[in-house]
Amino acid sequence: SESQQFREVWVESADDASRALAQTQAFFDEANVHCNRWALAEDQEPDVIEPVLFDAGFARADKIAMMLERWPQANEEPGKYRILPARAMRQAFRGICTERAAHLLEPGCDEQVTVDVERLDDHRLDAFVAMDGKQPVGLCSLFQVGDIGRIIDLYVAEPSRRRGIGTEMLEHIFAMARRLAVRIVCVEVLADNPAAVSFLEKYAFVPAGKLIEYVRHDSSS
Repeated sequence: SESQQFREVWVESADDASRALAQTQAFFDEANVHCNRWALAEDQEPDVIEPVLFDAGFARADKIAMMLERWPQANEEPGKYRILPARAMRQAFRGICTERAAHLLEPGCDEQVTVDVERLDDHRLDAFVAMDGKQPVGLCSLFQVGDIGRIIDLYVAEPSRRRGIGTEMLEHIFAMARRLAVRIVCVEVLADNPAAVSFLEKYAFVPAGKLIEYVRHDSSS
């Protein structure tokens, strides 16, 4: 479903929005899938397009784009957990992806987990699994395009939270980004998740923009 989306949407009127929706649905129908996400262009007024998308079963999701303002001071203390490359730990990676999908109640989670595992072969993606002994307890990923790196996954299993796992994974991502000479590190977070925003701000992330998306969960896609 992450790939089934229509981004940088801009329309002038509600009539244009209705036509765009119909054309988009027809396009995705040809591939026998459903468009489950619309992301508005920066200058698009939500009021123009929102009623049309609401009628089509989409829900609004406001996000904050955050950017790393400066490199945090590296922690010299050894970590309590092993942060291992996911390509070499596919079974553990699949396990934590399955736990995440179940926790988030994602429709079609089996298909999503399969896509997550297949994406490990993307050379632009560096994904890692946090291990507590033999148990996978978290995952994190850095997606690099040129000198820009985006953190696209930072997840800790519910029973293992508040143990410093997220901090260790984030520090690991910082070290990877510096080795890759990444100049800009960014991440997006839901605006209604103040705990996540506060956590990222502790590590020198600052708000850098807003994103408005409309998401539709469709188990048949």
